[in-house]
Amino acid sequence: MHVESLTELAKDIRRTVIEIIHRGQASHLGSSLSSIEILTGVYSVIDIAKIKSKSPSRDKVILSKGHAAAALYSTLYHFGLMSQNQVLSYHQPGSLLQGHVSHGVEYVEHSTGALGHGLSVGVGHAIAQRTLGFQSFTYVICGDGEIQEGSIWEALMYASTLRLNNLVLLIDNNGISSITKTKNVISFGELSGAFFGFGLEVKEINGHDLVEIVTLLEKIRNNPGDRPHVIICNTIKGKGVSFTESEAIWHYRTLDDAAVKVALEQL
Repeated sequence: MHVESLTELAKDIRRTVIEIIHRGQASHLGSSLSSIEILTGVYSVIDIAKIKSKSPSRDKVILSKGHAAAALYSTLYHFGLMSQNQVLSYHQPGSLLQGHVSHGVEYVEHSTGALGHGLSVGVGHAIAQRTLGFQSFTYVICGDGEIQEGSIWEALMYASTLRLNNLVLLIDNNGISSITKTKNVISFGELSGAFFGFGLEVKEINGHDLVEIVTLLEKIRNNPGDRPHVIICNTIKGKGVSFTESEAIWHYRTLDDAAVKVALEQL
């Protein structure tokens, strides 16, 4: 898909996120909006037909920052992997689509929400893909607050030791961990240096620039090298809506009728 079309698609996904969070009176708006282009880029480079057929050789996508469920479910909807009625049921009583990602939902690889677990599962998938001779990739999306979990670094040490070049970790580096700046909780200094020291292939990009995202993802697919990949995606929490951008409170606050009207007008 042409990047201009992807940019419009990302806008549509962002609108859907706002609509379903409002309908369900849910939270985690900021976390969802920061990850839209990351998810759009990933799903644009994988084989959707293999996802639909549940082929054993399909690419795997794990949203480890599971509280951004609205972003993943909206992405699945716009890539034809979920019906409109289903996505509109988000956070409604009796729906499988709740505030954290669940593998009870079709085409979701792993339940997440307890932070720090998705990457370990992703390493397992990458090992299996390579062992079975599949030319497929595992993509894991983590938050910059999430990588404070020790299990992240244990998984990376193992991935590096095994040289899992079919593993791609994308960091949604929006600078806010829950309700404060990430660096005020635990500071990594120069984040790329931390990953590089683990023997990983590290790139840093604008996490809202689909040209950068897609170009790099396609480059990795065509020439994966011999090391696991980490892409630090510098993003803005609450991206796309002026009153939510870089405002930590939108990790928890939901949208009222007036706010959602303004948000959709801005998009």
